[in-house]
Amino acid sequence: MRLRSGICFATSLILVLCCIPVRSVGSPHNAHHVPPTDVPEVFAPGIVSLQSNLYRESQLSLWPDGKRLMFCRFGPGIPDNTVFESWLVDGMWTEPTPTHLFENSIAVEPGLAPDGDSIFYSMPASGHGLHNILVIQRTDAGWSHPRRLFHGLYASATLDGTIYYTGYIGGKDHIALRRLVDGEYMPEEVIGASIFSQHEDAHPCVAPDGSYLIFDSLTRPHEGRCPLFVSFRDGDGSWTEPVHLGSVLGDLPAALPRISPDGTILFFNADGEIYWIDAAVIEQLR
Repeated sequence: MRLRSGICFATSLILVLCCIPVRSVGSPHNAHHVPPTDVPEVFAPGIVSLQSNLYRESQLSLWPDGKRLMFCRFGPGIPDNTVFESWLVDGMWTEPTPTHLFENSIAVEPGLAPDGDSIFYSMPASGHGLHNILVIQRTDAGWSHPRRLFHGLYASATLDGTIYYTGYIGGKDHIALRRLVDGEYMPEEVIGASIFSQHEDAHPCVAPDGSYLIFDSLTRPHEGRCPLFVSFRDGDGSWTEPVHLGSVLGDLPAALPRISPDGTILFFNADGEIYWIDAAVIEQLR
């Protein structure tokens, strides 16, 4: 299985984006960042997104309280698949530092569950040419040791525990899911066979409530450089014909999408930077 990853503003604008204000939604425990507009912007330039030809950032996950995040950074002097963390302190994101969440093991394409209590990631499966999806879970004593779940990449979970991920059948990527029932993951299901089986789709990002699914595809016809599509879940559980996101994301080569735990912000990678946009633009395409 392969991995597919993915000017400068005036000083005042940089400060606006870096000094991200916080607003309360119901209670302090649900506080999150004031979302950006309906136009994609570089997230926290100079702090998270370095805007350097030498370094690339991607795969950002935000904690439910909006005060902690993790992301991947690649570049000189940084081992592959290094995951960084940053905290919001006095309205400023701290200097990102490598995380110790994964016990110094390789953590490919990490993603946070919307409740903030589980982190999914992948590691190469020895001797198979595939990857395993693993999970670490929050406990009273801290984070658990990694637990292997099943083969796959780029896991994204809903609030009910269902995991969507990149699977591999017959020599090509596909989007699959596994439902969580009584604490156990059920056998793999390939979603929307009539819609998805004819294309090679990957990197699924599911809305926390499971109402839509964003993914990238290099085999579906589309205009411009943006390879992201969205499919909406109908009332009968079926999936709609995917819609290209180029109309709301422009010509950015967007990839590796992640949705904030409250469903209000879409993060994605483009040209080595992390962008964010108000997730309300997704509903415009329904």
